[in-house]
Amino acid sequence: MKFFAGLSLLLALLLGGCGGAPWNDPYPAADAGKNILYTAFTGRPKHLDPARSYSADEGVFIAQIYQPPLQYQYLKRPYTLIPDTAAAVPKPVYYAADGGRLPDNAPAAQVAYSVYRIHLRRGVFYQPHPAFARDSGGKPLYVHLTAAELASIHTLSDFKQTGARELIAADYVYEIKRLADPRLQSPIFGLMSGYIVGLKALRRTLRQALAKRPAAERDRYLDLNRYPLAGARVTGRYSYRIKIYGKYPQFRYWLAMTFFAPVPWEAVAFYSQPGMAARNLSLDWYPVGTGPYMLTVNDPNRKMVLTRNPNFHGETYPREGAPGDRAAGLLADAGKPLPFIGKIVFTLEKESIPYWNKFLQGYYDASGIASDSFDQAVKIGAEGGAEVSPAMKARGIRLLTSVSPSDYYIGVNMLDPLIGGYSARARKLRQAISIALNFEEYIAIFATAAVWRRKDRFLPGFSVIAAARRESTPMFTIGLMAGHSVNPSNTLNGCWPKPVIPAAATLKPGGRCYCISTPLPLASAANRVSIGCASNSPS
Repeated sequence: MKFFAGLSLLLALLLGGCGGAPWNDPYPAADAGKNILYTAFTGRPKHLDPARSYSADEGVFIAQIYQPPLQYQYLKRPYTLIPDTAAAVPKPVYYAADGGRLPDNAPAAQVAYSVYRIHLRRGVFYQPHPAFARDSGGKPLYVHLTAAELASIHTLSDFKQTGARELIAADYVYEIKRLADPRLQSPIFGLMSGYIVGLKALRRTLRQALAKRPAAERDRYLDLNRYPLAGARVTGRYSYRIKIYGKYPQFRYWLAMTFFAPVPWEAVAFYSQPGMAARNLSLDWYPVGTGPYMLTVNDPNRKMVLTRNPNFHGETYPREGAPGDRAAGLLADAGKPLPFIGKIVFTLEKESIPYWNKFLQGYYDASGIASDSFDQAVKIGAEGGAEVSPAMKARGIRLLTSVSPSDYYIGVNMLDPLIGGYSARARKLRQAISIALNFEEYIAIFATAAVWRRKDRFLPGFSVIAAARRESTPMFTIGLMAGHSVNPSNTLNGCWPKPVIPAAATLKPGGRCYCISTPLPLASAANRVSIGCASNSPS
């Protein structure tokens, strides 16, 4: 496995640099001067249902629609979790197998369960949607719709009445249960069923309940509120708790993902009616959330439109940021109400060159930079920093950058008679090939100057979740290739001099280095390596 980091490069066209609308402006004249962002998307989203969506391209849309309990303060570094709909960032409470409460610093081996108690802010409302529409008597207006009533319905806007209701804790618990719905095939069920208590058993229960239905009715509404889940329970109108197995510090970061965003049961019941799926009326097509925007046009082969949610409870622009943000003008809008933009229009652009050319013509307000256009758009300074080229600067275009880490894996055919298999010879040959690969040369030839090989596991701006990490160093690998153990006496003040934290590392008392108490469990006892300490400590 190799680790790389790159700059996400985005060119933004400053409105002040435009000399009027282009002669071939594709947008309506009535929209001129309105607060509309014109941009593009490069691929049709497969899923907009938060229980199913696991793509960055889809996240561009649903992250503006759904609100998990937590979010990131997107200017601070390291990246910092802050409340979204939650009143505060929850702290886990640890319990032993006998139910006794443990201290916050309890070793993971002693922790049987972790409990996260989440309290919500009040006064948060869903977007206007026909699923919430009610008649004068307070009964749902669009339930048990007949084929005749659906005959004139083609898009969500064909429903004349809409309604809304307040966000409650049951909506979050309902979504967690949806992760176990076998019809949805949530991509995180396999992982979460190993942590959320009872989630795997709930999957079995729901599968049995669906099996009892006639085949033609298995896609109909299944009231998940009737099926309890020990790992997710409502504790009040605005509070709920999540119980997971063991000690899993990363779980709080999952609470910032849309998998754990609220879904109202009314929306699921509304979309589950016969005839809805045939009209592309589903959560996968028209999400229902409490976020700043709602999806009002979904034509994934041409255009997607996000419009400001009139019921959005409101947030303000961050008042704090990373060093240099104030000088860069990123805090000039501190404290102002969000969102700033009234509408976002996404146009499908599958190819990077037309996307770039249309950006230069003023069709789009921002664009990434493909490798073909890199030299035209970006100039690399003497110290390696990227800045916009003089030609782009003269047109009022500026360069926005952010660090984006990526992991690349090299696959090996384990059936190959030469390098495959699990013999000592084949294993050492694969390790030698890994050492010989020149990734710096690969980057220089095939990538842009915005990509570099990471020298450390952790990048600036990213928090260390757990101290112990498996890592290889040249000394470690060469020692293994030679069939000898690394001499643990080759240490500096009792600490390993390389920037590496091996597996099974533990904190050295009174110090900031991490020590190995047992040999690394390598392929065989003969190839095990005993390391004294690792000097890389979490910040």
